[in-house]
Amino acid sequence: MKQHLMLVRHGETVGNKDQIAHGQTESPLSHRGVAQARCTAQMLQNWQPTYQRVYTSPLSRAQDTGRYISEALELPMHVHDGLQEAFLGKLEGVSYAQLGEFDYARRSMQDDDFNDHQGESPNQLAQRITSAIQDLRNLHANENIIVVSHGAAISHALASLLATKPLFGARYLMHNSAVTEIVFEPDVRLMHLNIHDHLTELMANEPFSEPTDTARKT
Repeated sequence: MKQHLMLVRHGETVGNKDQIAHGQTESPLSHRGVAQARCTAQMLQNWQPTYQRVYTSPLSRAQDTGRYISEALELPMHVHDGLQEAFLGKLEGVSYAQLGEFDYARRSMQDDDFNDHQGESPNQLAQRITSAIQDLRNLHANENIIVVSHGAAISHALASLLATKPLFGARYLMHNSAVTEIVFEPDVRLMHLNIHDHLTELMANEPFSEPTDTARKT
Protein backbone atom coordinates (compact mmCIF):
# COMPACT_ATOMS: atom_id res chain seq x y z
CA MET A 1 0.00 0.00 0.00
CA LYS A 2 1.24 3.49 -0.85
CA GLN A 3 2.33 5.51 2.19
CA HIS A 4 3.75 9.03 2.24
CA LEU A 5 6.32 10.24 4.75
CA MET A 6 7.06 13.94 5.21
CA LEU A 7 10.45 14.71 6.78
CA VAL A 8 10.71 18.18 8.34
CA ARG A 9 13.87 19.68 9.76
CA HIS A 10 13.28 21.76 12.90
CA GLY A 11 13.44 25.54 12.74
CA GLU A 12 16.65 27.47 13.31
CA THR A 13 18.01 27.16 16.85
CA VAL A 14 20.18 29.41 18.95
CA GLY A 15 22.93 26.85 18.33
CA ASN A 16 22.46 27.04 14.55
CA LYS A 17 22.63 30.84 14.71
CA ASP A 18 25.77 30.76 16.86
CA GLN A 19 27.32 27.95 14.78
CA ILE A 20 27.44 25.43 17.61
CA ALA A 21 27.08 21.69 16.96
CA HIS A 22 24.61 20.56 19.62
CA GLY A 23 23.86 17.01 18.51
CA GLN A 24 21.65 15.58 21.26
CA THR A 25 22.21 18.60 23.52
CA GLU A 26 19.22 20.91 23.91
CA SER A 27 19.17 24.20 22.02
CA PRO A 28 15.92 26.19 21.76
CA LEU A 29 14.44 27.66 18.61
CA SER A 30 15.64 31.17 17.83
CA HIS A 31 13.14 33.91 17.05
CA ARG A 32 13.72 33.23 13.37
CA GLY A 33 13.30 29.49 14.01
CA VAL A 34 9.85 30.12 15.48
CA ALA A 35 8.89 32.18 12.43
CA GLN A 36 10.19 29.42 10.15
CA ALA A 37 8.21 26.74 11.97
CA ARG A 38 5.02 28.78 11.77
CA CYS A 39 5.56 29.44 8.07
CA THR A 40 6.08 25.74 7.35
CA ALA A 41 2.99 24.83 9.36
CA GLN A 42 0.93 27.31 7.32
CA MET A 43 2.33 25.98 4.03
CA LEU A 44 1.49 22.37 4.94
CA GLN A 45 -2.18 23.27 5.43
CA ASN A 46 -2.51 23.21 1.63
CA TRP A 47 -0.25 20.22 0.97
CA GLN A 48 -1.51 17.22 -0.96
CA PRO A 49 -1.77 14.42 -0.10
CA THR A 50 -3.04 15.03 3.39
CA TYR A 51 -1.33 13.64 6.48
CA GLN A 52 -2.86 11.98 9.51
CA ARG A 53 -0.37 12.45 12.37
CA VAL A 54 2.90 14.06 13.45
CA TYR A 55 5.88 12.42 15.16
CA THR A 56 8.84 14.35 16.54
CA SER A 57 12.23 13.81 18.10
CA PRO A 58 12.24 14.21 21.90
CA LEU A 59 14.51 17.27 21.67
CA SER A 60 12.61 20.50 22.30
CA ARG A 61 13.57 22.14 18.99
CA ALA A 62 11.83 19.34 17.11
CA GLN A 63 8.87 19.16 19.50
CA ASP A 64 8.31 22.91 19.30
CA THR A 65 8.46 22.83 15.48
CA GLY A 66 6.15 19.83 15.42
CA ARG A 67 3.66 21.49 17.73
CA TYR A 68 3.16 24.38 15.30
CA ILE A 69 2.53 21.87 12.52
CA SER A 70 0.20 19.63 14.52
CA GLU A 71 -1.86 22.59 15.71
CA ALA A 72 -2.13 24.12 12.23
CA LEU A 73 -3.17 20.80 10.68
CA GLU A 74 -5.20 19.71 13.72
CA LEU A 75 -3.29 16.42 13.92
CA PRO A 76 -2.22 14.36 16.94
CA MET A 77 1.47 14.71 17.85
CA HIS A 78 3.65 11.99 19.35
CA VAL A 79 7.31 11.69 20.37
CA HIS A 80 9.67 8.88 19.32
CA ASP A 81 13.10 8.70 20.95
CA GLY A 82 14.65 7.15 17.85
CA LEU A 83 14.12 10.34 15.85
CA GLN A 84 16.59 12.48 17.77
CA GLU A 85 19.77 13.93 16.30
CA ALA A 86 23.12 12.13 16.04
CA PHE A 87 25.07 11.76 19.26
CA LEU A 88 28.33 13.64 18.66
CA GLY A 89 30.24 12.22 21.62
CA LYS A 90 33.15 14.47 22.55
CA LEU A 91 32.09 16.89 19.79
CA GLU A 92 28.80 17.79 21.50
CA GLY A 93 28.75 21.57 21.90
CA VAL A 94 31.82 22.41 19.80
CA SER A 95 31.78 25.17 17.22
CA TYR A 96 31.28 24.46 13.53
CA ALA A 97 34.90 25.58 13.08
CA GLN A 98 36.10 22.99 15.59
CA LEU A 99 33.95 20.37 13.86
CA GLY A 100 35.76 21.28 10.65
CA GLU A 101 39.17 21.06 12.32
CA PHE A 102 38.27 17.53 13.45
CA ASP A 103 37.42 16.81 9.79
CA TYR A 104 34.17 15.25 10.94
CA ALA A 105 32.24 15.49 7.66
CA ARG A 106 34.99 14.18 5.37
CA ARG A 107 35.90 11.32 7.71
CA SER A 108 32.23 10.40 8.11
CA MET A 109 31.80 10.31 4.34
CA GLN A 110 34.87 8.11 3.91
CA ASP A 111 33.91 5.53 6.54
CA ASP A 112 30.36 4.48 7.45
CA ASP A 113 31.75 3.06 10.72
CA PHE A 114 33.67 6.22 11.66
CA ASN A 115 33.32 7.00 15.39
CA ASP A 116 36.64 8.52 16.49
CA HIS A 117 34.55 11.23 18.12
CA GLN A 118 33.12 8.56 20.46
CA GLY A 119 29.66 9.27 19.14
CA GLU A 120 27.36 7.52 16.69
CA SER A 121 28.87 6.28 13.45
CA PRO A 122 27.00 6.84 10.17
CA ASN A 123 25.94 3.17 10.26
CA GLN A 124 24.64 3.44 13.82
CA LEU A 125 22.71 6.64 13.14
CA ALA A 126 21.24 5.33 9.90
CA GLN A 127 20.15 2.10 11.57
CA ARG A 128 18.57 3.96 14.50
CA ILE A 129 16.64 6.46 12.43
CA THR A 130 15.42 3.97 9.81
CA SER A 131 14.37 1.59 12.59
CA ALA A 132 12.34 4.40 14.16
CA ILE A 133 10.69 5.16 10.81
CA GLN A 134 9.83 1.49 10.34
CA ASP A 135 8.29 1.47 13.84
CA LEU A 136 6.01 4.34 12.83
CA ARG A 137 5.06 2.68 9.56
CA ASN A 138 4.19 -0.54 11.38
CA LEU A 139 2.08 1.35 13.92
CA HIS A 140 0.24 3.43 11.30
CA ALA A 141 0.34 1.36 8.12
CA ASN A 142 -2.70 3.09 6.60
CA GLU A 143 -1.68 6.66 7.39
CA ASN A 144 0.65 9.32 6.00
CA ILE A 145 3.05 10.56 8.65
CA ILE A 146 4.93 13.81 9.23
CA VAL A 147 8.28 13.32 11.00
CA VAL A 148 10.01 16.34 12.55
CA SER A 149 13.66 15.59 13.14
CA HIS A 150 17.17 16.97 12.58
CA GLY A 151 19.60 17.71 9.76
CA ALA A 152 22.05 14.83 10.16
CA ALA A 153 19.39 12.33 11.26
CA ILE A 154 17.24 13.05 8.21
CA SER A 155 20.16 12.98 5.75
CA HIS A 156 21.32 9.61 7.10
CA ALA A 157 17.77 8.26 6.95
CA LEU A 158 17.39 9.31 3.32
CA ALA A 159 20.76 7.86 2.32
CA SER A 160 19.80 4.57 3.95
CA LEU A 161 16.22 4.39 2.65
CA LEU A 162 17.25 5.36 -0.88
CA ALA A 163 20.27 3.01 -0.76
CA THR A 164 22.84 5.68 -1.65
CA LYS A 165 26.38 5.99 -0.34
CA PRO A 166 27.94 7.27 1.79
CA LEU A 167 25.45 6.98 4.63
CA PHE A 168 26.49 10.47 5.70
CA GLY A 169 24.20 11.76 2.96
CA ALA A 170 25.46 15.31 2.55
CA ARG A 171 23.39 15.62 -0.64
CA TYR A 172 20.27 15.36 1.53
CA LEU A 173 21.09 18.14 4.02
CA MET A 174 18.14 20.47 4.45
CA HIS A 175 17.47 24.08 5.35
CA ASN A 176 15.86 24.76 8.71
CA SER A 177 12.09 24.14 8.47
CA ALA A 178 12.42 22.71 4.96
CA VAL A 179 10.41 19.64 4.00
CA THR A 180 11.30 16.48 2.10
CA GLU A 181 8.69 13.93 1.00
CA ILE A 182 9.18 10.26 0.19
CA VAL A 183 6.65 7.60 -0.74
CA PHE A 184 6.69 3.85 -0.13
CA GLU A 185 5.00 2.04 -3.04
CA PRO A 186 6.36 -0.34 -1.58
CA ASP A 187 9.81 0.69 -2.91
CA VAL A 188 10.98 4.05 -1.63
CA ARG A 189 10.78 6.99 -4.02
CA LEU A 190 11.91 10.56 -3.40
CA MET A 191 9.09 12.96 -4.26
CA HIS A 192 10.41 16.33 -3.02
CA LEU A 193 13.76 17.30 -1.50
CA ASN A 194 14.49 20.28 0.75
CA ILE A 195 11.42 22.33 -0.20
CA HIS A 196 11.85 25.80 1.32
CA ASP A 197 10.27 28.11 -1.28
CA HIS A 198 7.61 29.01 1.28
CA LEU A 199 10.23 30.68 3.45
CA THR A 200 11.21 34.27 2.76
CA GLU A 201 14.74 35.01 1.59
CA LEU A 202 15.79 36.22 5.04
CA MET A 203 14.33 33.15 6.74
CA ALA A 204 15.83 30.51 4.44
CA ASN A 205 19.36 30.10 5.76
CA GLU A 206 21.78 27.63 4.21
CA PRO A 207 22.37 24.34 6.07
CA PHE A 208 25.18 24.82 8.63
CA SER A 209 25.96 28.31 7.31
CA GLU A 210 26.50 31.60 9.08
CA PRO A 211 23.42 33.85 8.91
CA THR A 212 23.98 36.96 6.81
CA ASP A 213 24.51 40.34 8.41
CA THR A 214 21.14 41.43 7.06
CA ALA A 215 19.37 38.41 8.52
CA ARG A 216 21.11 38.94 11.85
CA LYS A 217 19.52 42.38 12.15
CA THR A 218 15.96 41.09 11.73
